[in-house]
Amino acid sequence: MRLRELLRDRGVSYRALAARTYYGKSYLHDLAHGRKPPTPETAERLDAALDAGGELAALAGILDGGRWTIACGTHWRHRDAEQLADLLVTTVPAPNNAVELAHQWLIADPPQRYELSAGRRVGIETVDRVERRVLQLRRLDDHVGGARMYAMVVAELDATAGLLREGTHSEAVGRRLLAATADLCQLAGFVAEDAGRIVDARRYYLAGMRAAHAAGDAASAANCLSTLSYLEASIGDRREAVTLARSAYTGGRPGAEATGQALLLERVAWAHARAGEASLAERALDMVEEVYATRDPSASPPWAYWLTSDEVEIMAGRVWTELRRPLRAVPILERVITGYGPEVPRESSLYLTWLAEGLLQAGEVERAADAAGRALDMARRAQSHRAARRVAEVRRLLVEAAPSSVAVREFLDSSADLSAIGSVRPSGQ
Repeated sequence: MRLRELLRDRGVSYRALAARTYYGKSYLHDLAHGRKPPTPETAERLDAALDAGGELAALAGILDGGRWTIACGTHWRHRDAEQLADLLVTTVPAPNNAVELAHQWLIADPPQRYELSAGRRVGIETVDRVERRVLQLRRLDDHVGGARMYAMVVAELDATAGLLREGTHSEAVGRRLLAATADLCQLAGFVAEDAGRIVDARRYYLAGMRAAHAAGDAASAANCLSTLSYLEASIGDRREAVTLARSAYTGGRPGAEATGQALLLERVAWAHARAGEASLAERALDMVEEVYATRDPSASPPWAYWLTSDEVEIMAGRVWTELRRPLRAVPILERVITGYGPEVPRESSLYLTWLAEGLLQAGEVERAADAAGRALDMARRAQSHRAARRVAEVRRLLVEAAPSSVAVREFLDSSADLSAIGSVRPSGQ
């Protein structure tokens, strides 16, 4: 059981865990060996005690062995709506069913409609307000990251899921409400990752894909799935990331405007780069440029509003860095990063870490250390777990490459404690 693995990995005894949680040792032993099921409250307390990032709570939600997948029928029933609402606000398995869900999504006919008999009626005005608030939250996330955004987005998602569970509305309103819910799920997944809640991020992406599918919005469903692929490419199974990214592009391309298509292709390029597939990554980058040149800004989907020409170039620079092509990566990153600053600290920090890595590949150790130092300053400002994780990775690379460099030693001293940014243990110590 995962509890036993966490105890071993953390070096925590049953006696110590009992002291932290106030549960008896024998009860904890029964939980760890599967002789007793944990309640949600117990799982959450164990999560906190072992710093498990929500993983135990997620597992506790599926002890009955159930799996919720996309039905291929044509009927959207009351029970389906209840399951969707539950999926949005409760913990479910992490990524082990992601590929299966992706393929089911590609072959399944979308549900025709759904109806809820209880509760108040949801009108156009309510959905208009929800959609406006989603856009506001997306733009707020450009400037405020981490746990602060997570609490706001999840509260908004919980309220919207309540409308699905309790409200009644027309078919047209229902589809818009589902689409807004899908957007919130994608945003919730993104900010969950930024807060270091990886298990939660994965479940939100899958829930968003399901909600978008129910709304008949294949492009939005693809966005959720490709965002999950981006997470997996960065910290999970890279081969699975390729499958997810390519499935998302295949399924979402017909219904996506050119900006959305370009974004889906960027994540294909990133997944291939992380898998070490240079020719496929380069081909996807070429397709991004071709498609993006045909965009219609007035028709761009709300979830792709941020994909500017600078962002397209940034991804190209990152891909070339990942493929260890610093002569191609560094000029792009140096040129474009000048347009980013403290008003968008998370992105500034992340992009500076890629510049630092590219400079290090080119043998420019001092310049790499300088870029890493600037990335560290921005990560502290952003309070982003994602940015802190990247700074820690660059720190490891600098230690490996030039531990005796004065510039590197200065950076190592200044980055010795990343815990205040986001529960990231510095590398190279």
